[in-house]
Amino acid sequence: MQGCVLFGFPRSGTTLLARLLDAHPAISCPPETQMFSAAGRFLAEQVAVEGPPIGICTGLGFLGLDEADILRPLREMLFGFHHRIGGDADVWVEKSATDIFHLEALRPLLSGHVKFIALTRNPLDVVASNMDLAEVMGAQLPELFALTRGVNGPHEGIARAWIDRQMALDAFVAAEAAHCFSLRYEDLLEAPEETLGRIVDFLGLSGTDSRNDSNSDSDEESTAAAMIREAFASPSRVGLGDFRVHETAGIRPPVKDGWRKRLPRAAAARIVPALAPLMEAHGYGRPKLPPVPDRKAAIRQFTMSVEMKRRMGATGQE
Repeated sequence: MQGCVLFGFPRSGTTLLARLLDAHPAISCPPETQMFSAAGRFLAEQVAVEGPPIGICTGLGFLGLDEADILRPLREMLFGFHHRIGGDADVWVEKSATDIFHLEALRPLLSGHVKFIALTRNPLDVVASNMDLAEVMGAQLPELFALTRGVNGPHEGIARAWIDRQMALDAFVAAEAAHCFSLRYEDLLEAPEETLGRIVDFLGLSGTDSRNDSNSDSDEESTAAAMIREAFASPSRVGLGDFRVHETAGIRPPVKDGWRKRLPRAAAARIVPALAPLMEAHGYGRPKLPPVPDRKAAIRQFTMSVEMKRRMGATGQE
C-alpha cells in the first residue's frame, strides 16, 4: 500500500480534499488521526541551546542508536495503523491539519517513503476562518497558539503563523519536488474534476475504475466526477477535523474576497503588508484596501454611529 501525506495550514480546505479523496475506491483517507503530529512532537529537538540539541535522536544517539534506528520502527508503526485502517485500498492518505506545524521533524521520517500533497489557500480567508474556529472551539489549536503568543492581536498572530508555515511548506515542496503535488484551494473549487484528476494521476491511480458500473450514472463518467458524486452521496466518516464538513452537500465556487465581510478593516490593513509577498508568490494579488480613517475621521464615524443607535433606540421605545 502506497502512502501520501496532505499538508495544509488549518482552515485551508484540507478536510474537503480529504473527503473527496476518500471517495475513491482505491484511496483510504480517514478523518484526522493526529498520528504524524504526535510523531513530530516526539522527534522535535531543541536546537537553540549551547552544546548538543536536546531531543530523542540526540539522547538515544549517545546510547548507540542512530537516527535510522529510531525512525524505522516509528515509521512502521504509523504506516501500520494506516494499513489496518485502509484495508484493501491501494493508497492511504494522512490528513491532520496540525501536521504542517511539524514539517521539519517529519521530513526525515517521511522523505523517500511517501508522496506529498501541499494545499494553499488565500491567507486572508485563512485568518478569518481560524478566527471563526477559535470562537467555536473556545480556544486555539495548541500549535497555533504557540506561534501566536506575544503578538498584539489575534489577526496578526494567525497571519504571522501562516507566513512561518507557508515559508516552511514552500521549502519542503522545493526539496521534495519529485514527490510532491501542489495546488491552491481556490483552484480545487473552480475546477474540481480537472484538479482531482491530476491528483489521481499523481497517486498512480489513473487506471483504477472510479466505481462499479451499477453505481455510475454514466459509463462515460470520469473518475473525478464519480469521486465528487460519491463524496456527497453519503455522510462522511465521523472523526476529528473540520466540523463543517458534515454540513457540506457539494463543492461551491470560491467566494471572491469573502474575507472582506469577516475581517475588520483595520485588522486587514495591518496584516496585508506582511502577507503580500507570499500572497503574490502564490498567485493571490495584493488586495486594494480602503484607507484607514485618521484620528478625526475615526472619532467622527464613532460619534455618528453612537448617535444613530441612540435615535434607533428612541424610535423603538415610542
